[in-house]
Amino acid sequence: MKKLFFIIVLVSTSIYAQSPKIDSLLTQLKNTEEAYEVAKINLTLAQLFEKIDLKKGKEFANKAFVYKKNDSLLAVTNTQIARFYFFSGSLDSASFHFKQAKNLLKILNDENGVASLNISLGAIQLRQGNYNKTIKTLTESAVYFEKQKDVVNAAKCYSNIASAFAELENYPKAIDYSEKALKAFSENKLTQYQLITLPNLATQYYKNGDTIKAINYYNEAEKLGIKLDNKRSLSMTYNNLGDIYLKKNPSLAKDYLEKAINLKNELNLKSGIEFTQSNLGYIHLQNKEYNTAISYFKQAALKVKGKQLVHLYNNIKESYKGIGNMTEALLYSEKSKKLNDSILDSENQNNLNNILTKYETEAKEKEILELKTENLQVDFKRKQNRNLLIATLFILGVSLIIVYMLLKIAKRKKTITQQNLIIKDQQFNQLLKTQELNAIDAIIETQEKERTRIANDLHDNLGSKIATLKLYIEDFKSTFKKSETKKSTLLDKIGSITDDTYNEVRKIAHNKNFGNLIEKGLIFSTKNVAQQISNSNKISIKVINIDVKRTLENNIEIQIFRSIQELLTNCIKHSKASEVIIQFSEHENELNVMVEDNGIGFQKNKTKLGHGLTNIEKRMERIKGDISIDSTEGNGTTIILNIPL
Repeated sequence: MKKLFFIIVLVSTSIYAQSPKIDSLLTQLKNTEEAYEVAKINLTLAQLFEKIDLKKGKEFANKAFVYKKNDSLLAVTNTQIARFYFFSGSLDSASFHFKQAKNLLKILNDENGVASLNISLGAIQLRQGNYNKTIKTLTESAVYFEKQKDVVNAAKCYSNIASAFAELENYPKAIDYSEKALKAFSENKLTQYQLITLPNLATQYYKNGDTIKAINYYNEAEKLGIKLDNKRSLSMTYNNLGDIYLKKNPSLAKDYLEKAINLKNELNLKSGIEFTQSNLGYIHLQNKEYNTAISYFKQAALKVKGKQLVHLYNNIKESYKGIGNMTEALLYSEKSKKLNDSILDSENQNNLNNILTKYETEAKEKEILELKTENLQVDFKRKQNRNLLIATLFILGVSLIIVYMLLKIAKRKKTITQQNLIIKDQQFNQLLKTQELNAIDAIIETQEKERTRIANDLHDNLGSKIATLKLYIEDFKSTFKKSETKKSTLLDKIGSITDDTYNEVRKIAHNKNFGNLIEKGLIFSTKNVAQQISNSNKISIKVINIDVKRTLENNIEIQIFRSIQELLTNCIKHSKASEVIIQFSEHENELNVMVEDNGIGFQKNKTKLGHGLTNIEKRMERIKGDISIDSTEGNGTTIILNIPL
């Protein structure tokens, strides 16, 4: 059965009938000048657009985010921005903004708001697979809501706690929490939440071995899904019912699976459709409908890997045998065998590695024991030699000590040599990293020196020569002005071109120190760079300082500044963005720098990081910071730099 759980917290209410309200707010926004009121209107528009247009809603939220003078409004704005990131799959950015909102609510002593935000953070932790942390976070909130007798919010916590226990395969606990949540939602007639909880509870009963209760809850979910016309929920319910009946009642299973796949295709739901296709293929194979079975198996094979793909290849082989196409049957038999051998080789290699690890551990323990025995023996000989030295000549004693030391060194030589090799290897790797970072710094420093040298040459040499040329032309012009009008006109043009050239040389020379702006501070320098780029009117760059007051060492600020320059270069060259927001903030003794654009974005798993981002990662490593990247196609890119203060 396909694994099933829903996030119950971040569910938006429907606002499709809000168009008149939106139009009214847009009109009000045009006629409002007071900054606080403008921020409030932008925030309301962001909330209304959440279910209509995520991208547009996020734009309004970012406009509201510019206003920083009201902590309460800023907390709500952070929460709304976090929701947009959550719905677009950027979980790290969502978590960042939820935590910012939570910190503001703590300052405002808003315990209820903090507990509510914990529900959202628990939902993110559940999505990220951090199940123990999910249970801890949501249990704290559940206890708070129980004390406040807030049954609905407590039930939201119960539902996600149940999903976390189910992922940990503790199904009895999951069932307990799901039933508590379902009872609360039913008593308060919250049908949307009932529809989320019922399939979860059914799946948990099925995993716990109670098929009858699982079917009963799925049937309840089906009735409620039809009543609410929730096709997404129905597609999952039908898929799991089909899986339950697959071997008990193939005909009924086929009906459910066909309903599921039709709804998935209608809604363009790609996730999990391969399980439905595989099960339908299995039913058609059992009914000897081989061509239809092959079609479903091949569709499913495009999305699965490992043992599941081996199983599908075997089913395709059997289907081709059924229609008498032995050539294709042999082809898929070979595919199955080759893939299975590859998997077995991998498993055998893991087993071999485990055996080798165990052997090496035992060998080391034996070596340590032998070394201890040798040390005891050496200690005994040392005492014996000491007693002999008392009775023998001093010279003979010294000779024996020398022999003893040589023996001791010889015995330990192998161990010391091995340890030195390990240390040298580690030092070499560290040296490579250091040299690589130094090389990057050297390249940038060389570029800045060369830029300064060229600017000086332009200013000192070429500039003075052009100025001299201008004087000669003016003198020449005054000589011929009265007698030869045409020559004078020509000289006017030459003089104009000379003036333009001279001014351009001065401009280049005066810009020679662009790379040294960091001397005036990281945020000041970033704002200057942003202003210079924005003056091009091709891209707007905003720099926001939330609460950064402390400064870092100059060399660390240079590394951060160069990283920001690299990110801005990437935005200009690749993102096709019209707007970039750079945000500085402090959180738990860390400087957070967030660079967010509204460009085309990219798929992290499918895109190889360029040289620029690789350089930034190495810079962050050097100053003990880290970098996180959130990007999806069509939703822009957000990059967060975290540097210890």
